[in-house]
Amino acid sequence: MRDLVRSEFRKLLTTRMVWGLTAGGAALVALYVCVLAFTAGADASRSGGSSLPGLDNPAMVRMVYGVPFEIGYLMPLILGVIMISGEFRHRTITPTFLACPKRSRVLLAKVVVAGVAGIAMGVVLTALSAGLGAALIAARGYPTLIGSAGIPRLLVMMVIGMGIWCIFGVGFGALLKNQIAAVVTAIVLVTIAESLLTLLLRWIHVGSVAEYLPSNAASAVIEPADIGGSVLLPWWGGGLVLLAWGLVTALLGAGMTLRRDIS
Repeated sequence: MRDLVRSEFRKLLTTRMVWGLTAGGAALVALYVCVLAFTAGADASRSGGSSLPGLDNPAMVRMVYGVPFEIGYLMPLILGVIMISGEFRHRTITPTFLACPKRSRVLLAKVVVAGVAGIAMGVVLTALSAGLGAALIAARGYPTLIGSAGIPRLLVMMVIGMGIWCIFGVGFGALLKNQIAAVVTAIVLVTIAESLLTLLLRWIHVGSVAEYLPSNAASAVIEPADIGGSVLLPWWGGGLVLLAWGLVTALLGAGMTLRRDIS
């Protein structure tokens, strides 16, 4: 098992994929942190829309620090999808399974590496959002609250959550062998489709079900309900539901891969 994990790490670190996704995630997080930090407390009449609370509101400060979970999670999700669907695309999955006929062990090694890689990416993106966010909040003359208001817990949960999103991606990539289809479908499902489903569930007065969707569970960790009045799980409930989604998807993907013909 150790050799399989080492092999998966070697595959991951000798390609540009992980570095490119991390760099792209860092740029995305930095941009979004800047937008939130500078628009917090803006007058709605001048901005042409609904105003965000000021940075004197702890919930708004949490939202600034929580950017990796608002948008940066797409990068570990994509990484997880590509880790397995890329092998089907480049037909390297056949020699991988020939080298280790026990497919379950190969998939377990991928899950382990995905979790570690997602956590590593989470450390980078979370450190960026915390450092840049604190600097911008201080520059605007507000307390950074970096050691209070539940922010230390938020930062830790985001790092762990990034690992879960990457595992979720591995399971999803195993369900859909086509790399492009898997990446596009995963992004659409957790962004557009889930938002539309949430609106539909609330419209038919079963909005409590929407709390258990992956992105809503992730949002619960940041506690944006303090800002928008959304109905969400408590932070610990959101973390557990997100973990459940990651494990269930990985198990479903493993079940499909174990049964299907590879070539």
